[in-house]
Amino acid sequence: MSTLLNLRFATLAMLCVSSFGIVKPAIANSMFGQQEVDQKQFAVIASPYSGGNAHQLLIVKQISSVRPCWSESGSSPTVINPLLAEFDFTNICGRSTDSNGYSMRVGGEDQNWKYSFRVVKKDNDLQLVAYPNIDRSAPELLVARTRGYTNGFAKFYMEPGWRVTERTFQGQNLGHVYLTNDQTLASLNAVAIAARPTSIPPVATKPPIPVVPSTKPPVVSQPAPTTPPVAAKPTPTPQANAPKPTQNRRLSLWERIFGQRRANQTPQTRPVSTPVTQQVNNTSATPGNFVVPVEAVNTP
Repeated sequence: MSTLLNLRFATLAMLCVSSFGIVKPAIANSMFGQQEVDQKQFAVIASPYSGGNAHQLLIVKQISSVRPCWSESGSSPTVINPLLAEFDFTNICGRSTDSNGYSMRVGGEDQNWKYSFRVVKKDNDLQLVAYPNIDRSAPELLVARTRGYTNGFAKFYMEPGWRVTERTFQGQNLGHVYLTNDQTLASLNAVAIAARPTSIPPVATKPPIPVVPSTKPPVVSQPAPTTPPVAAKPTPTPQANAPKPTQNRRLSLWERIFGQRRANQTPQTRPVSTPVTQQVNNTSATPGNFVVPVEAVNTP
């Protein structure tokens, strides 16, 4: 009976505080604690809606081993089959579908409505991101990812440092699920800011100088005079052994006696003539007879 009253008091306290829209960490820490759980009993799921065009966070807990609440298949991403939709899962499966069933707890502080979870598609992946609701200048915190995209149910894999715990009040489990990180919020924000892509500021460029059209008349270019081709002179072909023209010359005495034919012949070397004295009739000279020395001549 006392346990039931404590649970009702805790619920009433949360409703009263939530009416103000803000829960101070000191109040939340004094009211609630966290309890470690078996991670295998929970499935953090990207649940599709709007025809698979968008996803939201769904957390399923295996309370009893009577029947499995989900099944897994494949990898990158791991596809989830929510079996609890096929039977009455009362006292067998637990289901958290919105901020009433789950919230973020970091550094031992219950963040409550300071952050809300969103599932975003980025780089062919589904990412579970905690968005700040109060301080809009704070960075988003990456909590989990599916390691691949699908338009159906997919399993979230928690980022390093993140795990599932449950909320307690005075040692009693309230059934509220925490996505927990032991680092302080300031440390997580610093890591998230450092992981942001650095943007290069645009380089200032000078405005282009307007081009003023010229008022001068266009210059008509005249074609350059062309030189007519020079006909190549025919190259004279030398005639082999062409006979030289015969010059008119005066015939020698020899040519007049023996004819021009012999004159054209190459004269042969004649031996030196030897004067021979011949006697007429082989007798000595007699009166009236003359001994005429005859010079032997070799005729050609």
